[in-house]
Amino acid sequence: MHAANLDSLASMIRTARQVVVFSGAGLSADSGIPTFRDGATGLWNNVDPDEVASIQGFLRNPRRVWSWLLQLKALVDDRRPNPGHLAIARLEELCPAKRFTVITQNIDGYHALAGNQEVLEVHGTIHRVRCHRHCGYVAGWDQTINEPFACPDCGAPVRPDLVMFGEMLDEEVFAAAQTRSLNADVFFCVGTSFTVQPAARLPVWAKYSGATVVEVNPHPTPLSEAADYSIRSGASQFFSALCSRLASP
Repeated sequence: MHAANLDSLASMIRTARQVVVFSGAGLSADSGIPTFRDGATGLWNNVDPDEVASIQGFLRNPRRVWSWLLQLKALVDDRRPNPGHLAIARLEELCPAKRFTVITQNIDGYHALAGNQEVLEVHGTIHRVRCHRHCGYVAGWDQTINEPFACPDCGAPVRPDLVMFGEMLDEEVFAAAQTRSLNADVFFCVGTSFTVQPAARLPVWAKYSGATVVEVNPHPTPLSEAADYSIRSGASQFFSALCSRLASP
């Protein structure tokens, strides 16, 4: 990580009006949350994603999907935001006069827990359940709700409020993410492989609209060549160093 890059990015942030951080599963991997695309380890080992994490699987066997996602929720509840999440929250603290948005593909809620104020969860959250028909019923999901049940308002199935395989994103949330991306002056991408559509389009839209796009990832991705800065670093190391630059007079 070159000091010149940090100085340049700190200068851009000081003059920016809107800053976006776009995060993926790689960020939460450092908290101990297994990623599906990193070799199907941990909870993903020896399971068929179509059976335990797809909407078709839920409609076929809601009890099985509920049980498996409850295991994932128990793991998420047992872990905490890692230094990368905390450094991103610190970055927001150092941008008090700017519009600072986190757009995340993660369902763990760690950005908000770390302290970020405006978080758009494009793949939903594992901390909430809702009516499958979108009748308006929403409730928190805790460990005592260990079996699927019918919506008390309309009778439809109640399901975790996250985007399963085979489902479209929430239109309202994704439209807000698109608007923030198109209006960003600086757009950070961290911990994402850029293989999941349509979320992978966000940094491309941001760049075409004039944003400086900064990729932070230990490994090259499909975005690397298009990014203005492609920094081979972990989130904690990079954002902590950037915060130190911004905090300096």
